[in-house]
Amino acid sequence: MHIILNFNFYNILIFSGVVYGLIFSVSSFFKFNNKKAWSIYFLILTVFCLTLSNLQYWLIDIGLKDEFQVADIYYIQFELLIVPFFYVFVKSYLLKSIRIKLIIFILTPFVLGMIYQVITNTIRLDPLLLKRLNFFVEFATILYNLTLISLLIRDIYITEKRQKHYNTEKVNINTRWLKHILIVGFLICLIWSVATQAFHTNSSNGLSIYYPLWISISSLIYWMGHKGLIEIQLISERLSIRKQRTSTTSRIKPRFSSNTKGELLFKEIALYIYSEKIFLNPNISQQLIANKFNISSGYLSKLTNQNSEFNFNDYINHLRIKAAKDMLLNEEFNQYTIHAIGLESGFKTKSNFYSAFKKFTKMTPSMYKKQKNVS
Repeated sequence: MHIILNFNFYNILIFSGVVYGLIFSVSSFFKFNNKKAWSIYFLILTVFCLTLSNLQYWLIDIGLKDEFQVADIYYIQFELLIVPFFYVFVKSYLLKSIRIKLIIFILTPFVLGMIYQVITNTIRLDPLLLKRLNFFVEFATILYNLTLISLLIRDIYITEKRQKHYNTEKVNINTRWLKHILIVGFLICLIWSVATQAFHTNSSNGLSIYYPLWISISSLIYWMGHKGLIEIQLISERLSIRKQRTSTTSRIKPRFSSNTKGELLFKEIALYIYSEKIFLNPNISQQLIANKFNISSGYLSKLTNQNSEFNFNDYINHLRIKAAKDMLLNEEFNQYTIHAIGLESGFKTKSNFYSAFKKFTKMTPSMYKKQKNVS
């Protein structure tokens, strides 16, 4: 049998995404198979279904399906699994409880879709009627995915609202990357709807009309898998650091020449910031501290400048850097990434931590750790 396949630049690009997705899914599963982190497994399932969806369409596009006369009944509707699995992943990532009823409920459309697939491919329907039914089902699938995306955006908004209040027992979860992925997912659904409309309106376009959709999914596979694992591991590290850390911060005592009213007040403020570990709160601000002590923000700024060598922001960051330096030099924290240590020292982002660290030490955290270890 002589097989003639339809290869071009676009489906080769799509296939490269498939290869990466398969390698990522298999390697991640074996890497984390001993960890009780449901979010990891649902992330892997999401990437795996994205990969198989593109692989299925790729096999159709290059002609293997027709060459081996594979019936449409064997087509798997992965598009009804991708967003549901990601939905469960985000719920778990946001530390929300996952019930079996929820999983069954969101997977019901997939079961119904497969039943529809079997019925329409085992009974003879009028081709025009079948085309209209398929068009309706595909748009219903798009609408279902958009609904789940909207629900996830709502959950993320609620989580962000709650995280405005710092809690020493809970790690503030990075939701920014999730919102970016959901926006991309929304745009992919729009591309999907346009491609579907064009395909059903003029089927002579062939499957090439779906190339932008499949290439977008290939990019999403890499981004979602890579970023997702980083964020999950980061949360795990931060939780471990909090459990392990007992007293990794050094007290910074302001210098007082006399016990004036202003100096005594600043001493009280400094003690509060240190003893309550207020500086570890990434959302702390000058105004919040001023409100706590019923003084103006301007007066607090003046007190800080007069009784320390820093302005208020630098005073807080100096405490954070001291905490980070203690952990960087402590062998018990060697298993954690510098990124996790920086966030657990009170900084909002990795870039903010590196910038402040270089400002106070004239070197990067990794350089500081290496230099101290050598000496």
